[in-house]
Formats: sequence, C-alpha cells, structure tokens
Amino acid sequence: MSIANIFKISYYFNTFPDATFKLLLPLVILLGVILVLTIVLQWRFNKIAKKLSGDKKFFWAHFLNMGYTFSLVNLAHLWFRYETIPYMNWRIWPTLTLLGIIGWLGYLAYYRYKLLPKKHVERESRKSLAYYFRRRRKN
Repeated sequence: MSIANIFKISYYFNTFPDATFKLLLPLVILLGVILVLTIVLQWRFNKIAKKLSGDKKFFWAHFLNMGYTFSLVNLAHLWFRYETIPYMNWRIWPTLTLLGIIGWLGYLAYYRYKLLPKKHVERESRKSLAYYFRRRRKN
C-alpha cells in the first residue's frame, strides 16, 4: 500500500482488497481491548453516576457510547474483510467511522466550550431570580 493511494477514490471502493492484511490481528486485539475497557468503564460509571452532575454524566455517556460504536463497528468491518464479503469490506467504512468519531469529538468540544458556559450563565441567573418567584407557604 502506498500513501498516494489514500487520495484515490478507487482505493476506498475496491471490492476485493488484497488478502494479505497484516494488521488484522493487532487491530482485532486493539479493538477488543477498547471494547473491554469501555465495558469496565461503563460498570464503573454506573456505580458513581448518582454522585455526578448532569454535565459529567453527559460526557461520560457520550464517551462510552463512542467507545462502543467505534469498537463494535470496526470489529464487524474487520470480520467482513477477513471473510472477503463483497461491498462490506470496502475501505470507505472505516474511513466513515473515523470521520464520524472526529465529528462526535468536535460536537463534544463545541458543547463543552460554547454551549455549556451559556447554560451555566442561564442557570445562575435563574437561581438569582428564584428568590423573587418562590412559592409562599399557605398557613
């Protein structure tokens, strides 16, 4: 494989990539480790979820979902590639998965640095106004 092939469309839509895929076993091991690590972190997250704020729960849940998605989709692709199933072993699928993960991380960064500060300001303003709009007890 040449690095120049990355810029060719035919490289991504090759129905039968060469069978000598030497990175298959290391990738399966790496994706298996990511999957096991995600399961362990999910178990840990379920234990401490009651103590976390809504923002931390949001980020934990999204990172865990990203770990599950990335590992399971790519393990399925590697199985399709190993079995040389036509159209399912195209190289475009891991590329789309990688672009999806980059988009997912971009959304999380946008949420963290743009939307979350606005929500905190809005929450603080509601707290300060809550004094004036509190319910009175009826005696």
